[in-house]
Amino acid sequence: MEYLSISRQKCRLCGRCVRDCPTNALMLEQRKVVRIENRCILCGSCYKYCPHGAVQTQTGVNLVLDGLDAGEKMIACLDPTFPAVLDVGTPGQLVTALKKLVFQEVWESALGGDLISREYRKWLWKDAKTSYISSFCPSVVLYIEKFAPQLVDHLLPVVSPMVATGKAIKKLRGDETKVVFFGSCISRIHECRIPHLAGIVDCVLTYHDNRDILNAKGSRREKQKESAFDGPQPGLGRVLSVSGGMSKCVGFEQDLVNLDNVITAGPKSAIRALQQLQDGAIRPKFLDVLFCQGCIDGPIVDKNISGPGRKQIVVDFFESQSEEVWEGDKDVAIKLTSMDLERAFSVQDISLPEPKEEEIRAVLAELGKTYPNRNLDCGACGFNTCREKAIAVMQGLADKEMCMHYLLTQSRRLYSRLEKSHQELKISHEELEKAQRQLIQSEKLASIGQLAAGVAHELNNPLGTITLFSSMLKKDLAHNPKWEKDIDLVIKEAERAAKIVKDLLGFSRETQWKPGLVNINSIIEEAVSLLIKRSLFRNIEVKQELEASIPTTFAVPDLLKQVFFNIILNGAQAMEGSGVLTIRSQSKNGRSAIEIQIQDTGKGIAEEHLSRLFDPFFTTKRKGTGLGLALVYGIVSKHKGTIDVKSELGKGAEFFIQLPVLDQKEWMKGESKIVNLNKVQKGGEDDSKKTNLIGG
Repeated sequence: MEYLSISRQKCRLCGRCVRDCPTNALMLEQRKVVRIENRCILCGSCYKYCPHGAVQTQTGVNLVLDGLDAGEKMIACLDPTFPAVLDVGTPGQLVTALKKLVFQEVWESALGGDLISREYRKWLWKDAKTSYISSFCPSVVLYIEKFAPQLVDHLLPVVSPMVATGKAIKKLRGDETKVVFFGSCISRIHECRIPHLAGIVDCVLTYHDNRDILNAKGSRREKQKESAFDGPQPGLGRVLSVSGGMSKCVGFEQDLVNLDNVITAGPKSAIRALQQLQDGAIRPKFLDVLFCQGCIDGPIVDKNISGPGRKQIVVDFFESQSEEVWEGDKDVAIKLTSMDLERAFSVQDISLPEPKEEEIRAVLAELGKTYPNRNLDCGACGFNTCREKAIAVMQGLADKEMCMHYLLTQSRRLYSRLEKSHQELKISHEELEKAQRQLIQSEKLASIGQLAAGVAHELNNPLGTITLFSSMLKKDLAHNPKWEKDIDLVIKEAERAAKIVKDLLGFSRETQWKPGLVNINSIIEEAVSLLIKRSLFRNIEVKQELEASIPTTFAVPDLLKQVFFNIILNGAQAMEGSGVLTIRSQSKNGRSAIEIQIQDTGKGIAEEHLSRLFDPFFTTKRKGTGLGLALVYGIVSKHKGTIDVKSELGKGAEFFIQLPVLDQKEWMKGESKIVNLNKVQKGGEDDSKKTNLIGG
């Protein structure tokens, strides 16, 4: 039967129950907590420490309610912890409330403590050489039967106080009487169903069940009058729920130098003491051991006070009761002392084959916990050492992921991979955006180039005519000052229009340039030498930081000179003749590319203008045509390179030109793929003659 279940709706997979289980009977598997039945000793640690109330007990509460409704003869039996664990009302009020639920009588199971302490004394004094272990804690019994079978013969072969009280009720009230036990212990639910003990206690409920039954029936125990307990009155058995209570009942006095009696409580202390007894490290006559810090600190308690506070309540209740105990009634004493209170224990071998050493090391290596330097032995997984954890993994008792350090390491690795993927994706996204911008720019240039070629071709004739006849007219009116000034203005504006047309033709027409192997630094130096002689550069400091060992590349030097010429001149104009202009060159990507940076300290470029900077006819200058940077973009693209710009208002601008290092074969391979922006139809012979007039 499932005595404990875990609600998947309430469980948040925090792992608290897995870590706190003293026998590693819980594990995380497929996103849920699984209880390993044959390893569970029903100590209730999972129930007690689950912060979300996901662990639930499976008792016979419905059967009890049905029996009460049917009017069956039932006697309630309360564990000695009841004064210290109930949150409201007095013990006497609880008795009244239970009787109103149609329980005929309410007994204290402390009576059973008195009865079994007599049996303990007989065994302890009969065989002084054997070390005996108290057997009234069902979780201790289950632990020994499953995990320390060598100690089974050391268990005192006596029933628990609950079973002894059940026997007493049946003896005095008849076998047909149903005995319902209320307590703070989950392992008692299992104890009453052990085959050779079944039927003595008919049902075990928890104090939480007691609370729920009273609430369901609308009974408020703090509103009841007080009533006395029924049945024979117990004595020292009332302190049995306190750690060391059994030793007191047996007759052992606390003495620091007397090692005949050893008292220990709590999961870790209990397991350690049993291991030491098995190893011969301790040799007491009587080992008084509990899996809880006394039954008053069991898994099912309501009163939120400390252990010492509960102990005080139990002792106060004991001292407040009558000194007349059941042994004063001879008839009752004869009946009760004649009962057979012996029981047997059975070995439940749950041992698993030990994995091979290389298998253990493989798991430790996978967890990153190799000995002797990388093991943590932190116990966060519920195992004392990393080696124990590795063995449990091989035995199918644990999951590798139930290791905080392993999960953190895996999370860091995953984060690192995700961060790397994110960076790669970011770079890919930026490159894709850049390629998209270049594609849009190329398509824009192609369309505008074709339009510009057509417009330039059509303007060529009228401009040539205007210039020609204006010049002729000027000669004819050479002695007429009134018209000479106006005719000069016409010629000047016609020449300016001619220059624009020339730029349009240069922008749109594929000229057959002669590429060759060039040194970028030499082209930069030549462009600078031509510009610094101009008056605009008189107060401009030009810094050249050129990599001496820059690789040579196949390119058209005149075109690249035009690129550098335009950008440097733009920078000087942006600085209005005063500032610092820095030109850098360096090899990139393992000398497979060359990067040129041209930086000025001018007024900068507004952010909204950056995306249109290389568009034809876009300019922020008063007298600009907007074709300079468009030509630069086209030339760089022809060289299979890229150009970008970074700028903020008031902080200058920085242009980045990146060109691939090409040989002649690589250059020629891509020549056929270069987009011709201007294949326009040629005009007639007269047209070509007239273009010479404007430098076309």
